[in-house]
Amino acid sequence: MTAWIMVASVAVALTANGVVRAQSAGAMGSSPSSNAIVLVDSTGKAAARPLTDTIMLISVNSGVAAPASIHPIYDADGRTASGLATWQSGGSVLFTSSDCTTGAHVYSSTHAGARAATQVKTPAGIVLYVGVIGTAITVAVHSILYDNGCSPVTVQQSGLLPVLVTVNLSTAFPPPLSFQ
Repeated sequence: MTAWIMVASVAVALTANGVVRAQSAGAMGSSPSSNAIVLVDSTGKAAARPLTDTIMLISVNSGVAAPASIHPIYDADGRTASGLATWQSGGSVLFTSSDCTTGAHVYSSTHAGARAATQVKTPAGIVLYVGVIGTAITVAVHSILYDNGCSPVTVQQSGLLPVLVTVNLSTAFPPPLSFQ
């Protein structure tokens, strides 16, 4: 019982010191508040709230938050640059059209409570494709967008969700990124 009282006292003290509030980032795209831990872009604008060390939650529009991945920036010798990150790519988006233009779908999310999303490198930058909330469906896929371009295919694929919105992360929140 004494240990429980000590733990409760420590938790109350930590809360009173603002540690719990440190995860409250407020509105994304604005300047970070003095006690919020946020991912900040190269312009000083708050880009996202951390969910894990590499998964960030971005407010893509009113009421829509989506996971986006980051990875470290490396120097010419392959060493990690201290405190700097960039947007990660390497996902794929499946389309109902044969030319990766219409009917975009993403694989359902593996993160509990998070929207399905993927990031693809395009000539315009790293683009985040955000899926709707709901149950995954099976779709007749006719093309797949990868980092190296669009590939025509013909397959039935299950576990997909329609894309609700896209965000060009490279232009909306230009790297380098850092936590503040």
